[in-house]
Amino acid sequence: MKFDKCGATFGTFLVLATVCCALPKDSSEAADVETLDGPPFLADLRDQCRNTTGDDRTFNELKEHISTDLPKCFMAHVNMDQLKTDTSKLEEQEKKKLFEKICEQINESVACLTPVKAKLKPCLDEEDVKIMEQVVATVPEALSMACTNSGALLQKFTEPAYRSCAMELPPMIEECTSELPDSMESLPFSQYSDKQCGEIYNMRDCFARRIKECGATGYMDFFILFYRKLLALTPCK
Repeated sequence: MKFDKCGATFGTFLVLATVCCALPKDSSEAADVETLDGPPFLADLRDQCRNTTGDDRTFNELKEHISTDLPKCFMAHVNMDQLKTDTSKLEEQEKKKLFEKICEQINESVACLTPVKAKLKPCLDEEDVKIMEQVVATVPEALSMACTNSGALLQKFTEPAYRSCAMELPPMIEECTSELPDSMESLPFSQYSDKQCGEIYNMRDCFARRIKECGATGYMDFFILFYRKLLALTPCK
């Protein structure tokens, strides 16, 4: 799994958050959302699940759950009509109240991740389980950050620049993780040396540069949050 898969997970979180909090208002925008192929890390998980479990059954169950049960769980917690509200027509106080309600609902929806963890765990080795636990444990903290000050950061997700940038995250993450050496895939985090740490720092700098170019710098707050949590698993500073 390692940092490239973690990057994909981070990107998926941001894309889903943006899509959920800024649902399309017209058909042309809907087409953009429909081009999302789903979580990019799923493609990498198939072989890993097959190698670990011996067949595709676990992976197929996971994919089916993420495709059907996870959205249903989310929608059971979150008022979709509120998510579709055109916030440009709201007064500032009305907008704050709306995002406070949305934040409360999204926080409740974190419970939907529990069965995903259970279905994913059989596909992972011991080190990958640690990474998964760290990433999932960071989600509530990320949501709390987004919802501070009546969802001030979450409100940014409704801005055109953020919605556009969210669609660029998967290729952006692919670009910034593609230079990580294959040797890092099998090396435990605890054995990282200055060389591996340098590669991680380069990945971080690449992502920071691309986010700045994208014009949605608020995403860096989330990236740094996940990045620091994962970095804590290594000797890197």
